[in-house]
Amino acid sequence: MLKEASFESNQMWKAAGKPRQRPIFFKRQSCRMQYRRCLLEKQKLATVTYTNDLHGALLNKNRPTFWKCWRSKFEAASKCSEVEGCVDNSIIADKLVQHFKHTFSYNNFDRMQVLQDE
Repeated sequence: MLKEASFESNQMWKAAGKPRQRPIFFKRQSCRMQYRRCLLEKQKLATVTYTNDLHGALLNKNRPTFWKCWRSKFEAASKCSEVEGCVDNSIIADKLVQHFKHTFSYNNFDRMQVLQDE
């Protein structure tokens, strides 16, 4: 609901020529602030919730529940196991080395020599 109000007030503000001092501007700012405040509160609540879940599992000495909660909050669901069709770690590492050598090359050879000597 706050998102829609923010979106609508922003559209109205744009349609009015993006004024900086009229009531339409102040309504836009108010709606944006309310929406952003709500997002921040939900982020804080999510942090408190998983912190409380972890704390409760530790207090109850319930290791499986603790680790289940930990994994759900901090570990990625899927891990990348393939890069450009390769699954061998050494080949993937070589591809990354080549990519970064090509991407991050020197612009000035003399300056590169000075930095390398240092």
